[in-house]
Amino acid sequence: MPLASLFARPQFTSAQEQDAELELPGGRRLSYATFGAGDGPLVVVLDGPGSRGLARACAAAAADLGLRLVAPDRPGFGTSTQVQDYRIADWPRDHAALLDALGVRRAGILGQSGGTPYALAAAAGLRERTTAVALVAPSGPLAEPAMRDASGGQLRRGAMLARRAPWLLRLGLAAAGRQARKDPERAAAKVAGDLPPGDAAIMRDAANWAIHQRTTAEILARPGAIVREIARLAAPWEIDYDAIAAPVALWSGDRDEVHPTAHANRLAELLHGAPVHVVPGAGTFGLMPHYADALRFAAGRA
Repeated sequence: MPLASLFARPQFTSAQEQDAELELPGGRRLSYATFGAGDGPLVVVLDGPGSRGLARACAAAAADLGLRLVAPDRPGFGTSTQVQDYRIADWPRDHAALLDALGVRRAGILGQSGGTPYALAAAAGLRERTTAVALVAPSGPLAEPAMRDASGGQLRRGAMLARRAPWLLRLGLAAAGRQARKDPERAAAKVAGDLPPGDAAIMRDAANWAIHQRTTAEILARPGAIVREIARLAAPWEIDYDAIAAPVALWSGDRDEVHPTAHANRLAELLHGAPVHVVPGAGTFGLMPHYADALRFAAGRA
């Protein structure tokens, strides 16, 4: 995202989360969860590695807007089949299969963090099936040195280890996963880090913190899958930005050290001038009050 009026303790819940899975060609499984309205326009939510946190945080706003959300689990997360050599370029095929299973011709996309390249790959590969793309706290293409340099220390270290010493990153994440099982509150606090005041106000709400704590534990339960996702994030994305026909808009907090505004600005360049909405004083969680705007945009209602 003075802050007191901007962050009026909004509450976000994960009501109506329903798990499902589908069988993909070749026998692979793709698990997913639905949220929000029971029907209405669909928005596919693509968050960072193993996370349904964004979809849970958007569920109430989606229901109010009459939107249906679906959050798919990429390979290795949930009950989705792990694929050793999976590429970002493979996602549009799975994305299309998900839309087919839900009986939907077109859908919007809401992406965040490590879900950014998958959102853009789907928009490029499924031009006729993508309504619009909203990116909140997006990650930039980390294969570019300038993007790595602009990243926060946590992301820089993760990207470097995923490329050079994935076994070491896996060991560290496995240890964090054990800590999360032993003390989920402490693990969630460590992941959240030192928050800007506006973000901290939002996360003092028990419902918001519960989403973060649950999601943190779920993510850290799959260290191997996280390493593979970070490695893909740090490698060239191989996205044809010129193939993206759907409108794209980005939201970035100017206090976000994990996904700095430089990342959003670089993506806007690659997308030939997509608008970047910079939220003063906000980190990642500080963008929560703007989720409804992002959902409207993704659903083609902006």
